[in-house]
Amino acid sequence: MTDFLTRLTELATTADLGGLRYDASLPRLATRFGDPYDSGRVHRDDRWPHAFGWGDAWTVFCRCRRLRSFSLPTWHGELELPVDGGGLRTYDTRVTESALIAELTAAGCSWETVTYENIPGQRTLEVAPAEEVRVGFVLVDRLDHDQPPLTDWLLHKVSLWGYDHPDCPERDRALPDDGWDAAER
Repeated sequence: MTDFLTRLTELATTADLGGLRYDASLPRLATRFGDPYDSGRVHRDDRWPHAFGWGDAWTVFCRCRRLRSFSLPTWHGELELPVDGGGLRTYDTRVTESALIAELTAAGCSWETVTYENIPGQRTLEVAPAEEVRVGFVLVDRLDHDQPPLTDWLLHKVSLWGYDHPDCPERDRALPDDGWDAAER
């Protein structure tokens, strides 16, 4: 089993990828991994939710500075993930469906397979590691549209998201600016 596959199995069972977990605090993650880069607004007219990143981990935070989702672009074949104290570690992300299913099964995970009528050649294994939290493993049957289908599908993207945060509380304006552009524009 590869290091990355071990990390994916941990994510599927705990909803945590080395500290990147649903509802994690942005200031605490910045203390742990160093300042993230600013990826911009999720919606053009609203400052929050807002995207930040560490390496290839693209995260989305609500105005209360809690992680709402993240995604990993595994289709590149490798990616960089943050490590404690700052810096990045590179992982080989070439994971086949059979290897992923074997590890999820060995870890006692169950999943739902989601297919899309309008997106042939793609499916998602959706795991629920905690109530109202989901991890999606998007698999594709080929790397390029002009290639023949693969016999063992490949991991294309990994995502984590939750459903239990419909209304974010207003930020306490009595607190000083936290450095993440807390002032709404």
